[in-house]
Amino acid sequence: MTDTGSLSERQRDEAHPVTVVARLRPDPAHVDAAVAAVLAAVDGIRAEEGCEQYDPHLADDGTILIVERWTSREALAAHSTGAAVQVLRDGVAGLMTAPPEVTVAVAV
Repeated sequence: MTDTGSLSERQRDEAHPVTVVARLRPDPAHVDAAVAAVLAAVDGIRAEEGCEQYDPHLADDGTILIVERWTSREALAAHSTGAAVQVLRDGVAGLMTAPPEVTVAVAV
């Protein structure tokens, strides 16, 4: 087995793959519009360099969970400032009850 470094080293390693779980909390009256806005951005985001997975899910509680996998923190950082994610931000503007919750993690 190859030693890939300590967990804290992997967390700081810009080149290590990362998984992201984002939770969006749409107003219950706007869930359909929020889902449509997320889906409108999916193809553009999946086409971004370094995107290995970008899958939105509608949870039983009405929140939208987006499971993402990026080849590196660098690719995630580029995504965070890219045009495709701006389509998502613009689309959900005014539809949410709270800011998104975003968790970034590395495999253990």
